[in-house]
Amino acid sequence: MPRPQSYDPRVDDEDAQPAQTVEPVSRPANRRVWRVIVLTTVGAVIALYLASVLGYRAGVDTYRDFSFTEASPEAETSVIIRLRQFDTLQNSMSVDVLVHPGRELLSKDPQSVDELAIRLSSWTTSGELIYLHADVAPDTATTLIAVGDPDNWPFDSYNTDIIGVEVFSGTGAERQVVPAGIIVAGHINGWNIGSEPGTIDSPPAPQQTLRFTLERSTAALSFDIGLILVLLALPAAALFVAIQTLAGRQTFLPPVMTWFAAVLFAVIPLRNLLPGAPPAGAWIDQLVVLWVLLAVAAAMVMYVAAWWRSRPSD
Repeated sequence: MPRPQSYDPRVDDEDAQPAQTVEPVSRPANRRVWRVIVLTTVGAVIALYLASVLGYRAGVDTYRDFSFTEASPEAETSVIIRLRQFDTLQNSMSVDVLVHPGRELLSKDPQSVDELAIRLSSWTTSGELIYLHADVAPDTATTLIAVGDPDNWPFDSYNTDIIGVEVFSGTGAERQVVPAGIIVAGHINGWNIGSEPGTIDSPPAPQQTLRFTLERSTAALSFDIGLILVLLALPAAALFVAIQTLAGRQTFLPPVMTWFAAVLFAVIPLRNLLPGAPPAGAWIDQLVVLWVLLAVAAAMVMYVAAWWRSRPSD
């Protein structure tokens, strides 16, 4: 029988195959992936920011300068209504009422300019008089009523009555109607204001009329929607942290309780920061603010429960 061959350690087995090892993913590849992610995110943020700037410039209502209907500003007497401020809760729009005396009026009697009076009146769309405003002197601030529902914020809109405008010269029996056009100027921030001119037949002479419509500008709407998204992000982040900690996936950290308190007390200031803040109890309070507060409070309770579970046992 053949003898078994004995192993000689001095003989090196050159034919032995080396053990296969799993090569780790190269670090340069990981760095390239993260670099692409970071650059894509930064580019998306910059593009979104530029889009918001261009959208603001395209949607904002520009300031309206004085625009006379005649080629020469001196040819026609005009009543200038300059927009100042709008209060949604009071449904009131503040305006300045000015008079530009025309050349014909100045040539007849220059002293009559000091005796000019402006009368505003409110009319229905069917041509029926609602009421007369008190006569005002030129260069006087007055208030117009614009009816709308502020609870519909931020999609609320407002309309004034048909406003008749008359200019009188003189006093007593010598008082006469001065034919005058109407010019709208100025701008109220956050609002698109349209003006609809017209004429209404009323004694002693036809009156020039004007009707205002007010809607929130696109820039104001985008800002409102952005703040609402911020409000919704607060409870989402708070609930995520609380649920992860309560489930034991994250360690309880006592300083996070102060963050919950800061989030809770930040809700109302953010709500009041909304442009033209709606009245208390509007739909935004019922459908968004109230539920945001409840969600953040629930997240705080869950985080307290996680603290109770993580306390050392006696």
